[in-house]
Amino acid sequence: MVAQDPATAVIQLGNTVLDLGRGTLTRDGYMIPLRSKSFRLLCELARQPGRVVPKDELLDAVWPDVIVTEASLSQAVRDVRKALHDEAGQILRTVARRGFLLCPTGPADVAGPVQPIETGASSARPRIAVLPLNDRTGAPELGPTLEGLVEEITAGLGRFRNLTVVARHSAFAVAADTSLGLAEIGAKLRADYVVEGSARLMDGHLTLALALNETASGELLWAESFTCEGTGWLSLRDLIPRRIVSRLFSSVEQALHRIGLQRGPAALTAFQHLARGRTLFRTFEPGVNEEALAHFAAAIKADPALGVAHSYHGLADAALHGYQLAPLDVKRRIRGMGMRGVQLSPEESRCHGILSFFHLWLGEFELAEQAATRAVGTNPCDADGLLNLASVLMHRGRFQESLPWFERAKDINPMWPGYYDNEHSLALFHLGRHEEAARLLSRVPRRNARQEMRLAATYALMDELDLSRRHVEEARALAPGVDSVELARIGYPYEHDCDRQQLIEAIRLALGRASGT
Repeated sequence: MVAQDPATAVIQLGNTVLDLGRGTLTRDGYMIPLRSKSFRLLCELARQPGRVVPKDELLDAVWPDVIVTEASLSQAVRDVRKALHDEAGQILRTVARRGFLLCPTGPADVAGPVQPIETGASSARPRIAVLPLNDRTGAPELGPTLEGLVEEITAGLGRFRNLTVVARHSAFAVAADTSLGLAEIGAKLRADYVVEGSARLMDGHLTLALALNETASGELLWAESFTCEGTGWLSLRDLIPRRIVSRLFSSVEQALHRIGLQRGPAALTAFQHLARGRTLFRTFEPGVNEEALAHFAAAIKADPALGVAHSYHGLADAALHGYQLAPLDVKRRIRGMGMRGVQLSPEESRCHGILSFFHLWLGEFELAEQAATRAVGTNPCDADGLLNLASVLMHRGRFQESLPWFERAKDINPMWPGYYDNEHSLALFHLGRHEEAARLLSRVPRRNARQEMRLAATYALMDELDLSRRHVEEARALAPGVDSVELARIGYPYEHDCDRQQLIEAIRLALGRASGT
């Protein structure tokens, strides 16, 4: 199927992905280096799949202002074949005395069909504009600081690939016309959402009041104030913009979810399906994983190039099979979904973060840490990415090292979901900070049998015997007849067996205390 706009096609070339819209060539989520002329040659051929492109036409397109010989073209072809692992010339073929052809098929063990992935109107990304702050500080010298904050917020939103962010200069230029209302500004910028706000000095601290507005309805979707009190690494250019970005992105997703509730499934865009699936998935209500999985599948159908939908489809599939408790074939299947998500959207941090868990559950610890680190590097404004890295470090036995990442994730997302506390509490447990661990784990809603037994084990180590017995009974009620020790043995993806044994011994202590031994 040829994409409606060949200039923005995502094309599978064997195990390599060419994204013409983003100008990237990736394999397994990694950028493949390719010299500019060689990459341009590949793009020229990719825009005409199945056509023999004459050498003269390629020379004119790739070297328009330079006279070169066919030797330059031959070198570029060799570069492309090397990047594609196509040294035999099965994907990029030479047609004698005529030119070159990007072949739509290749040998089964090297390349599948060249498949441009259609991205139609149903995949249009929500569009957001961040306006300049209304400066009410009375301190002109703060003007550059306020502009810098807006730039940080704009750039942070741009790291979420599910949004289209209006360029700062365009937003500022339109906002300079003070006669325009928000609806008119939104229309001029073609923005679905507009962020406005003001800055004041209060008790010597800079306070920002921000609001997110839906331009079509004029509805105020979110408003919050932030006081800039940077301490150490939680600086004015660090925590505050990232916290704002996290709250804005969450609010846009919630708005998309509400829109989706008002429409039938057939009328939803890929991003609305994705937002509904994520919202459902994060509630942890009974039966929601199946519904979330259906929305992620619908998002993929609406936009097969939406990598994050593939990633979340794998995550929902994992949830239906007990995450770490899933059979090996299921773990491998969801890892495949995660790798597909990264291939399609290498700049989407959530794809890398989700893939880190899939690697972790398969015991691929080094790969898990690489993916989690890449997620944070791709988007430090994504609290889930910070949480993923913290969790991977914790399961690798680096408990103290994981704590700042847990804390930073919660700083950026002060309305964190329950699984943040679940993971954080496990790190505290292994550090012997049992009271804090119990407090965090107690806050997790709808705990499962493993979590109840962990809570019982933590209380047993604190000599809180009544509480320990109560949670042992809760665990048994949730999973009658299940061996809690064996469940702990297979249910936690620790890299080092000594960490697993630490938890198991605490569970045995709780079971012994519950039976009076």
